Amino acid sequence: MSESSPESPAGRPRRSLLPVAVTGAALLAAAAVAIVLAVPAGDPATAAGAPVIPLAGHQVCADELVVDVLTDDEMARIAGVVHLDPRARKVYTETRTEAYQRFQQIFADQPDLIAGARPEALPASVTITATDGTDLHAWATELTKTFPSATSVRPLIRAEVEPAMAARYGTEGLRPCPPSGEWNG
Repeated sequence: MSESSPESPAGRPRRSLLPVAVTGAALLAAAAVAIVLAVPAGDPATAAGAPVIPLAGHQVCADELVVDVLTDDEMARIAGVVHLDPRARKVYTETRTEAYQRFQQIFADQPDLIAGARPEALPASVTITATDGTDLHAWATELTKTFPSATSVRPLIRAEVEPAMAARYGTEGLRPCPPSGEWNG
């Protein structure tokens, strides 16, 4: 037997590993394609986390959770955690200063009320709109336990508040909320 002969030490012809490697790579590629096709894509925004945006300039009308906290740092921390939850559709933030500015706009025709208000009396907040099918009451309970520093965690669900609003203000109901979950300013 010559040294250049492709035989194994036992004297049998050596088989090439190339067909085995190609077959293995093909099986691996097929498995990857099958996994990609089998797993639902979902909402692209949710895959990377829900967007976190300032509440200023947005009139949220969708069912929502509002988490009030004492500091802007705590608000930012909670928003950073909640936006990664697959139940979150959008996460809106409002600092204490922004809350005071909004308060001043809402009550612009009541200068005595504005004069008595202090910016430090208003909370920073995180407002969360949820994906379809999310139980906001259960999620509020969970967030209350997860963030004990929150001064308030409350769901605002249109179907629950609309009858009281109609009775109080004599209206037939709230105007419909568009699919975006916001009214245009």
